[in-house]
Amino acid sequence: MSRRGNYRGGGGSRYSALKSFSNVEDPQRHKDQSKRRVTFKTSQLAPKTNVKLRLEDVRRLNEDDDMMMTMQDRPVSKLRRRDSPIPRAKYVQLVSNKLGWYQVTIRNGRLFEKETLLHSLQEAISPLVIIPQYWRSEESRVIFFTDNFQVAERIQQLGSLAKLPDGVPLSPLVSCGFPPVTINEELKAKMKMVMAKRYNIETKALDLSRFHADPDLQPIFCPLFLLSVMCVALDIICENIPDVEAINLNDNELHTIEAFKGVEKRLPHLKILYLGDNKIPTLINLFIFCRLRLVELVLRNNPCSLRYKNPVQFVRQLRRKFPALIKLDGEALMPQESVVLPTTKASFMCNIDGAEVLRQFLEQYFNIFDSGNRQPLLDAYHDHALLSMSMPSMTQAGRLDSFWKFNRNLRRTRNIERGEGYMRLLKIGRLACVSTLDEWPRTLHERCSFTVDLTMCNPQMMVFTVTGLFKELTGATDALQSYELRYFVRTFVVVPQNAGFCIRNETIFITSATVEQTHEFERSQTTNPSLNSLQCQSAAVATNVNISSLSDETKMQMVQNLSTQSQMNLDWSHKCLEETNWDFNQAIYVFEKLFKENKIPPEAFIK
Repeated sequence: MSRRGNYRGGGGSRYSALKSFSNVEDPQRHKDQSKRRVTFKTSQLAPKTNVKLRLEDVRRLNEDDDMMMTMQDRPVSKLRRRDSPIPRAKYVQLVSNKLGWYQVTIRNGRLFEKETLLHSLQEAISPLVIIPQYWRSEESRVIFFTDNFQVAERIQQLGSLAKLPDGVPLSPLVSCGFPPVTINEELKAKMKMVMAKRYNIETKALDLSRFHADPDLQPIFCPLFLLSVMCVALDIICENIPDVEAINLNDNELHTIEAFKGVEKRLPHLKILYLGDNKIPTLINLFIFCRLRLVELVLRNNPCSLRYKNPVQFVRQLRRKFPALIKLDGEALMPQESVVLPTTKASFMCNIDGAEVLRQFLEQYFNIFDSGNRQPLLDAYHDHALLSMSMPSMTQAGRLDSFWKFNRNLRRTRNIERGEGYMRLLKIGRLACVSTLDEWPRTLHERCSFTVDLTMCNPQMMVFTVTGLFKELTGATDALQSYELRYFVRTFVVVPQNAGFCIRNETIFITSATVEQTHEFERSQTTNPSLNSLQCQSAAVATNVNISSLSDETKMQMVQNLSTQSQMNLDWSHKCLEETNWDFNQAIYVFEKLFKENKIPPEAFIK
């Protein structure tokens, strides 16, 4: 016999051998089959008609139906019948919501009188008092609302304990919700009428406290905690009483005040605001009123006032937003202590004795720097001096082509190997420092824009920072008016050497001048082009410092620098500086102006 036949057996089915086990008498299996089974599948047979149900079966079906509808609102164990197929569920507690309104639904409540229903509920929740609001009927149900959380919670816990006089259970359902609101012309007209009744013309005060409970609004529900309703109320105020000075919004369940955006333009005279007994969460929500000059504010019984355990800190935070506030929650605030700030200064000097030395140093340094020859700066640097330059990216400062190759910004050089390549942009030694500065384009520093901060001054070292504007001259010698305005920050570490001082370390930061800096510079040039730059530099270095006249050596150096830039001989350069009170920038300005007008005689250029 083939192997295949063995699988089929006598009956020809490969599973026929298992059938023999199904006929074996198993007491436990027989016992399980005798149990009552419940199925929720739809019957495949045709529905039977004329089936009479017993009264007990109808009662059980109603109990299951009640349980399904109340499972999410109250304890199911009290209504769930024995052997019911509906799974057991835990009691879900009613949670207080931020709007403060709750809906109560009584199924089949339309079959009974309103007084009878309320009397039964009142007896069940006593000693609490129920005040139903906005009563209405929908199909067979009766719906009303309450804004008392304790009453709503007690009604939810009743279940079938609330019964009519004949013993019929009410089984009320409680959920979070508020009456429906429809914004139409009828609502706007009633709001306008009620607001006119609540407005005081003499004090220019509008009372909107507990606005929805006004009897003239009934039976329409008009809550100001809804953004749409509050916007309608503000529109009515702006159209009819734009000069209102005080608004009372107490006890309106307000949790947001987004409707007041732009209130400083719509109600510019508002200075008294009551927001007590609401749901305002934090003080951040009050930023909308920061541009109003509020003098009185009420915030009691709001979550924002309960967030601060220390009342002093709460008042301090409020005064930061409302500096004119003099009354909070009905109590006068203590006057703020006036803080006298020190007067601002363009520059800082830690040691007034070093101001004169610093002035002379900067004067000589930038006179040489702006000349056509920067080689004399070798005497201004130490043999082991260090120089580092940096500038922002092109997206922030624009193109700085003349200085970009010196840029040692660490963000730019982060991919450079930390070694010889990384140190290449750090200039070491006075020759390397001056050679780098000599590769700069021609410059003209605006001394009147300088600010100088002397942060350290002792016999061994001086540390100071110079900030200001300079012109990157882009034209030829006869076209000095073509330039790009730059902003710089230079920090010097100066040490004594021989009879003078030299630079031991220097860091330079360069960027393009901002639009504001450019406008300010052009305005200063237009209003007062003859301002003495030496006086500007002296004012930047120190205030109320007696400065002696320039030395002959300094004057001679200025003459040589002017002769180099203007190509005039020394006599005419000396004459030009004398007539401009030895203001080098003014001398350059006068020379350029007269040169364009061909008013400089030819003998001035004969050397």
